[in-house]
Amino acid sequence: MSCNYLPPIPLRATKPSVWAFAEKQRAKVGLSNGFDLHKLVSRNGGIIEYIGMFDEDQTDAIVVEPDNSFVIHLSSETGVLRDNFTIAHELGHLLLHWPKVRKAHQGSGMRATRWVDESERSLVRCEWEANWFASAFLMPEAEFRKAYKEGVASETFGVTQAAVEVRAKTLGIDA
Repeated sequence: MSCNYLPPIPLRATKPSVWAFAEKQRAKVGLSNGFDLHKLVSRNGGIIEYIGMFDEDQTDAIVVEPDNSFVIHLSSETGVLRDNFTIAHELGHLLLHWPKVRKAHQGSGMRATRWVDESERSLVRCEWEANWFASAFLMPEAEFRKAYKEGVASETFGVTQAAVEVRAKTLGIDA
């Protein structure tokens, strides 16, 4: 499809409200720990494509078409735990930012890139929001606190230990 692709537009919601929205979305789609996120993407009109180290275009992370279909690009060099967070992050862009782009620019698509210029404050904000979404979507607070205390959060939620540590820090949990 050929159309004008625009960057995400930030929601400008608070971190707790993004977390609450993410947990509601998790319940709505019936996501359980260990669920195959590839199936969730497919069920919702999306495709996952892998980008090799030597592929020419390394920039796109998610591309959403005006008809709501979308493609998430993942590195072929990362593992499933990292990919799970990336998929959830890109779903965050889809659920948080795409509705704003679609409403403001009917007939256009949205393209979120793998890297953003730190001087582009609105794009940096979109990245924060997508990260907040991903962390709560994959690691809901109540379940996370229990799994973290038991030392099994990475295994329970299918994410990297780095993602676990960031989630613990943002929830104010001491290591």
